[in-house]
Amino acid sequence: MIRMIRTSSSLLLLVLVALGLMIAGCGKKQEATAPGEKPAAVKGVNMQEGRWEITSTFEMEGMPAGMMKPQTFTTCLKQNDYVPKGEEQKDCTMKDVRVDGDTITWEIVCKDSSGKGKVTYAGSTFDGIMETLMKEGGKDVTAKMTMQGKHIGPCDK
Repeated sequence: MIRMIRTSSSLLLLVLVALGLMIAGCGKKQEATAPGEKPAAVKGVNMQEGRWEITSTFEMEGMPAGMMKPQTFTTCLKQNDYVPKGEEQKDCTMKDVRVDGDTITWEIVCKDSSGKGKVTYAGSTFDGIMETLMKEGGKDVTAKMTMQGKHIGPCDK
């Protein structure tokens, strides 16, 4: 029984760290796609600039179904800053940000984890996914977060 509680507590802590990484790490520094090259400004992505409400659901290997309830946060998104994010995460770097029509993909590398994300915009809404690989007890653990976003108004100044 104590081992089960310890395992559940460890999983919950890992889930919270991964969720923070997924929704937060995206605000960290971005690397250019080639040495000396600056990321291109996005033109034509069907995305309303402003404040967005993002609801995320989380799944992880070994986590009991329903253990993690959906989380909702708001963030400001612009045509030149279109990857959903919350608070900044230390020791993380955005890499390989790409735009293909209304779909944005990226990679994030952090000290103890890495991940890939994808969002597809449709004007005032988006759907997205983020997959993260991290270590737990010396084993690789994969976590997946799905995101749904909706534009809710202008950004605070």
